[in-house]
Amino acid sequence: MFNDVIINMLELIETRITQIRDKALDLINDASNFMKYVSEVAPPSKEPVKFIAADSGFTEITYLGFRIAVINVAMIVNTDGKGRILNRFEALLGVSGDELEKMALDMEAKHALDASRSFQINVVLLDGAIIGRNYVSRFSVPVIAHVKDVKSNRYLQGIVDTEFKNYVSRALQIMEEPLIMHVIMETYRIRNKTSVALMTKPYIVGRVGDRDVYGFYVQYLPATLPIYTEYMGNPSNIQQVISRIVPLSTMPRLGYPAPPLYIVDKMARVNTSLKDMIRLIMEKLGGDA
Repeated sequence: MFNDVIINMLELIETRITQIRDKALDLINDASNFMKYVSEVAPPSKEPVKFIAADSGFTEITYLGFRIAVINVAMIVNTDGKGRILNRFEALLGVSGDELEKMALDMEAKHALDASRSFQINVVLLDGAIIGRNYVSRFSVPVIAHVKDVKSNRYLQGIVDTEFKNYVSRALQIMEEPLIMHVIMETYRIRNKTSVALMTKPYIVGRVGDRDVYGFYVQYLPATLPIYTEYMGNPSNIQQVISRIVPLSTMPRLGYPAPPLYIVDKMARVNTSLKDMIRLIMEKLGGDA
């Protein structure tokens, strides 16, 4: 009886995989119809990119029923080819869970905004979406946000071209949005024999304050999975800004500005040593009380 159940289950899985394969082949064959929604990014600018890259880490620490939240914002400021690292800490009471994560994202933008007023830069790099953050509408320079984990198909929701939207909707039945764009971009590369960075057509995917946010996919390196990107700034400068980022995106397999965002990710983490120090302070103050 048990063996029959296993056999039936395996047969069902095999049938479903066959169906997925057939649908995927159809989508790949149709991908050439949508290459017009892909454009090549201009060759990287010879002028060094001046940027701020920001990320944050956070934790909650409890002692005798008291709870304190700690947010650590790490930034790399690069204005002369040499990066400097800045850290900003926030200690908060009565904040936890999703609210703490939201506040950490806001603190990234707030401290990056403060730094942008002290250093001459031409772009701000954020890890995670622009939409949903406070402070980002106040930047006077373009903001580029790379979203490694796409949890919602925000790009699909912004597409206004019916034919393209229908194709993406159909493809989403069997594959995730980044893979759909990968299929189209690789089809474009094969047909046009190019190895430059590619991006999909930008669409307005939302607003922050009174400013539009544009969403699109960028494939900085051939064969890598495109990354969903949000942009706030002059829409006519999107390709020019992306071209400035290309030199930062040379790490194989990752396909996004990994060096600065990887460094700030590591620097922003609230490690065990810091947590232990904060707990010791709480214990001392608790003992004095």
